[in-house]
Amino acid sequence: MDIRPLDTNFGAEIVGLDLNDPVDNDTLRKLTDALYSNRVIVIRDQNLDKATYFEFGQNWGRPIPHVLDHLRMADYPAMMAVGNTEEKDQNEAIRNGTALWHTDQSYEEAPASATMLYAIKVPQMGGETQICNMVKAYEDLDENTKTRLEAMQVAHQYGRGKLRPEEFGASPIMTSEQQEKLPTFYHPLVMSHHITGLKALYAVGQTAYAVKGMEDHEALALLEQLKDHVLQEKYIYRHKYQVGDVAIWDTFQTLHSGRKIDVATDNSDSRLLWRISVRGKPIIYH
Repeated sequence: MDIRPLDTNFGAEIVGLDLNDPVDNDTLRKLTDALYSNRVIVIRDQNLDKATYFEFGQNWGRPIPHVLDHLRMADYPAMMAVGNTEEKDQNEAIRNGTALWHTDQSYEEAPASATMLYAIKVPQMGGETQICNMVKAYEDLDENTKTRLEAMQVAHQYGRGKLRPEEFGASPIMTSEQQEKLPTFYHPLVMSHHITGLKALYAVGQTAYAVKGMEDHEALALLEQLKDHVLQEKYIYRHKYQVGDVAIWDTFQTLHSGRKIDVATDNSDSRLLWRISVRGKPIIYH
């Protein structure tokens, strides 16, 4: 197994690893170390069935069934098929419901700690995942700003964050039962990593809508200012998938977004990714 930097300012790729073979503790330690130091890793050239991929995902934490249960895979409820090839993807609101800056499960009491996407079909053009380095964005702030932000708690609720004009709305809530599972939760604006303790700005995307103890207009102005800061080009990596990629990012250290895509017409513009988000710690830390 070889770990080497991606051709960008953060991220790493892993070659020479077959996830069809059992992942031992030593290998998992190298993978988690690579993720936590690089924010995102891409394991190349995989050929996995659902069972093997899901088993690999369980190494990273507890897989999370999405609150929007109509998006779940029938045979693997904690997995989702993301792309433009299935019947549900005819609905543009579903197909492009991740084409906005967000942090997975930031709207829940226990947010995701990592997300992975396995590339089954890849379009010749488009279909990238954009990932923002929230550690570097935090570290570049002046010390007074860091101190001020570290005391703040931000209110999160699914779909309530202010979007930029180029962003698409979040996948819509379909039922009253789904809505009842989506109350407001507060999370620190500066998150200390659950394994490394490293600090990062957290989840200033589609769920962040208020700051505890702050007037609404002031909170919205601050959140918009921070979003503008973190979305500078120097903090962003755009991953162009290859078939067989397993891309994993640390959701406590990143913000991410899909890109808008049309319905597939043939294999040249088809996009199909299997998604797993997990919460908690990798099994080697238990």
